[in-house]
Amino acid sequence: MFSSKPYLDLDKLLKWNLEFDLKLTQKAVQKGEIFLKEGQPCHHLYYIQQGFIRVYYLDLAGKEITHWFCGQDSIITSPFSYVRGERNILFFEALEGTELTLISAQQINSLIQHVPALGTGLREMNAEFAMVLSRRIMSIHTETAEERYLHLMEEHPLIFQKAKLSHIASFLGITQQSLSRIRKNL
Repeated sequence: MFSSKPYLDLDKLLKWNLEFDLKLTQKAVQKGEIFLKEGQPCHHLYYIQQGFIRVYYLDLAGKEITHWFCGQDSIITSPFSYVRGERNILFFEALEGTELTLISAQQINSLIQHVPALGTGLREMNAEFAMVLSRRIMSIHTETAEERYLHLMEEHPLIFQKAKLSHIASFLGITQQSLSRIRKNL
């Protein structure tokens, strides 16, 4: 998980929405709802006001692979679709009732014109996220499954309260049976 709060928080976003008449939209999604699917274009950044989301994709066999978990004060998007207009390959699933603020590219650009420091903050946020994601990818090759599990428990215990074990196993790059063995041995 990755919080956008050091760079952009809900209070600032709502204040700027009123101050600059951005016309940001709100969206409520129910537990279990998939509100972005593979093939659907992604035209927004989604700021999670409250709730918990799983981002996943399908492998070549059609199996769900959990890519990321996002909680309150996180921003998610499908970067290939949102930034480049490419085909979206991600699914966004609410693991609990979730409240979102949707931000289009046009609204972000308008906001950066009014608040230039936000552009710097968003670049820093993207760089920080790239490092977190890179560290996660490298951990699959440099840590044991048990080490990855323990790090996840230590750094993000909320995931274990909100996500299914099958989703956690997929996120860790292991089978659910391997996850069960790890949990049993600890």
